[in-house]
Amino acid sequence: MKCNILDFNILKEEISSDNVLAMSELIAFTETRYLIGYMGSRMQKLYADLYTDIKHKNEASHVFSDGYDLAQECALYLCEHYGQHLSDVIGYNKKGKKITVRIACIKKMMKLINRKWSDNYRCISADDLTPANEPSTEIKEDVKQDYTVYDKIVESLNLTYNMKLALECRIAGLSYPEIGRILERAQSTVFEYFIKMRQRYTAIYG
Repeated sequence: MKCNILDFNILKEEISSDNVLAMSELIAFTETRYLIGYMGSRMQKLYADLYTDIKHKNEASHVFSDGYDLAQECALYLCEHYGQHLSDVIGYNKKGKKITVRIACIKKMMKLINRKWSDNYRCISADDLTPANEPSTEIKEDVKQDYTVYDKIVESLNLTYNMKLALECRIAGLSYPEIGRILERAQSTVFEYFIKMRQRYTAIYG
């Protein structure tokens, strides 16, 4: 970047109220840039919008995009870790691999990205509608536009954190290799997650 709005040296500092937002912006910026190769044009737009938000955030007339939600999600998480560094270990996964503050922060952000992705797949742009494919405006009392049933089913399966995240990624259209990259797991492990989920579903719902 020719303009000095992204100072990556901040990522080495201790997390504090003075730098938490800048850190969050950089984490969101680098992760969205990486994910362009996996998620394509939509992620490229989030990446570009986020950069614009960072560049113009101090302008009173600037309207923030959805991309800046990712930076805010990171900031909310990092606020819980004042006094620590992004490289500090805060836990271990089942295989004994270290989980750092930064990795945990990225996983929080990925949940938001996947939720946004799922919403995008469920929505139809008004610009794409024609008289032939425009949805009916008739109100049907027996149809509820929510995901209560889905949430109840997922809750009943007693999934681990990684399994829930893998499921959200899959619903968002990601492939097994892409999910493995996000979860930092082998593709075979991701495949096993879905086998276990199907087994639990079958055992409960037949």
